[in-house]
Amino acid sequence: MVAVVLAFSSFLLVRWVHSSQIDDADRTLSDQIDLVQGLIKTGSLPTVLKPTGVTTGQVQVISGTNVVAVSPGLASSVRLDVFAAPAVGVQVAHTTTADALGVTGRDRYRVVARTVPSGIGPLTVYTASSLHAPDQAVRTLELSLAIGLPILVILAAITMWFVVGRALRPVDELRREVDAIQGSSDRRLPTDRKATELDQLAVTLNGMLDRISAAEATRRQFLADASHELRSPLASARTMLEVGLAYPDRTDWPTTAGEVMVEVERLQAMAGELLALARVEGGERALSREQFDLGTLVAAEVQRYADPRISVSVDHPTSIEVDRVLFVRAVRNLLDNARRHAREHIEVRMSEVPVDAPDTGVGLVDVTVRNDGEPIAHDQLERIFEPFTRLDDGRSRDEGGAGLGLSIARRIAEVHGGALVALPDTAGATFRLRLPHV
Repeated sequence: MVAVVLAFSSFLLVRWVHSSQIDDADRTLSDQIDLVQGLIKTGSLPTVLKPTGVTTGQVQVISGTNVVAVSPGLASSVRLDVFAAPAVGVQVAHTTTADALGVTGRDRYRVVARTVPSGIGPLTVYTASSLHAPDQAVRTLELSLAIGLPILVILAAITMWFVVGRALRPVDELRREVDAIQGSSDRRLPTDRKATELDQLAVTLNGMLDRISAAEATRRQFLADASHELRSPLASARTMLEVGLAYPDRTDWPTTAGEVMVEVERLQAMAGELLALARVEGGERALSREQFDLGTLVAAEVQRYADPRISVSVDHPTSIEVDRVLFVRAVRNLLDNARRHAREHIEVRMSEVPVDAPDTGVGLVDVTVRNDGEPIAHDQLERIFEPFTRLDDGRSRDEGGAGLGLSIARRIAEVHGGALVALPDTAGATFRLRLPHV
């Protein structure tokens, strides 16, 4: 890139020098024509233009095809009218060769002509100047550039190779340090390189490594919890079958089959919950949004339970645009959680949230599910949304579930652009599902 830029710049420089030399020659020749035109105007034009204190140079004054006046040093065989005479008052300029002028040598010449009025009719004043000096200057410049540019490019390449290599050396060291960190290692990058940008990069990478380690720890814990949850019903079903097979004559097989079926159904429900969580987390299921009346949608789900403990209240009828299947699953998970913990009452309330900028056309709606069971400790308000989290370790597995419902409900809220949180409550447990509505 440096070579291309320098080459292009050199080309422009040569063109500019050449153009400047031509312009200087044209101005000099034009001054000569002004001098001769002054002689013509006063009627004192001699046949031989003798010096008058100002160098007139090579000049021919031509009327038609006849030479009226000529510079003393111009040979009689030389004709400067190598192009047609311009109109009266017009000045033109051309570059020509020595052969065209009838002059020996290989120099180029600049010829300027102007037609002026006179007492004997229009006269064309031709002036010529050799371009030997300008061409020599341009050739010297081209030769200098031809020799200097490669040297300059080589020096620039060496300099940039050294400077860039030196500048990138810390980056390469940082890359090697990152590459040396394997798995979920606690090793982190140093942030004292005395280079602000690299220190910021190291801090960012350390943050990324922390998040990767946290995600890896969460994944390992998730696998461990899932394995434990799946192994328990399997172990229970296997124990019942092994006892039955050990004492086939004394085993009530219909009862055993029913008990095994309960464990199988638990496994099936857990597998379905795991699949739902994986699909929502991975964004595998695209949202199919439709517009529904929020109160009608939630009330229909409440009626499915036929639980007299549940009461529903709607502050204001509201339409929302949601994926019905996912939204119903989130509401159902919240109700299932509330029914497991409630003593006597579950309150489901729907209300609009005041917004600071109503002109945006986008509002918020809350679906609050509260039960009068045991309150949730303040330090556990976020932990309960982690997969396989069950705060009441003493309750039976039939009542407790697998601890996936709240995780799935929160992720469903997030993919809809909303949020699910557990609110502090000293007299029970309150969950707020907040979604945007138009």
